[in-house]
Amino acid sequence: MTRLHPGAVDTDPESVSNRQAIINLLAAYGHFANVGDMEGWSDCFTRDATYRISCPGAPGEPLPIAQVIAAETPQFAAYRRMMADPMSGERKIYCLVNPYITRLNGAEASVICQLVQLRAAPEGPQPRIQLTGTYQGDLVRQDGVWRLRRWEVNTTRKPESVSEVPATWWLNVAASPDGDWRDRSPV
Repeated sequence: MTRLHPGAVDTDPESVSNRQAIINLLAAYGHFANVGDMEGWSDCFTRDATYRISCPGAPGEPLPIAQVIAAETPQFAAYRRMMADPMSGERKIYCLVNPYITRLNGAEASVICQLVQLRAAPEGPQPRIQLTGTYQGDLVRQDGVWRLRRWEVNTTRKPESVSEVPATWWLNVAASPDGDWRDRSPV
């Protein structure tokens, strides 16, 4: 099979609508995380999905999505509280940028995009980049809906403290057999 140039115009209506749906799914993923919508965020995944976070020196382990959802529920509640009271303190803003559908074959696809995590305070310095990395994964279309089946987050640096990261870090990275990440938050 000849690889289609990424800049080629694919006029097949089904392919065009699938690409639009995948891009919308990625945008919704970030939106649901930013507003603390756990139900919407978890609906971005298949029931058998795996989720893995890695950082330099700690490759992480793929986890079942149900375990990730359970671990992240308190963090999503915190995001909702911050949305309700914008003056409550700093918040993280997750941005998925440069989405690239690397493979689209019927009801299966692969994507890659960059992660830019901003940290913003209600008063004080301008939002700043806290973390960068790459999201990549495989998607499937089931019953006319695209969902993530395998999702990986690879960050470009280690977090500085536990307060910087969601619970999934502990499950994925800190528990990694060769991960050396430790909490460096002030005592």
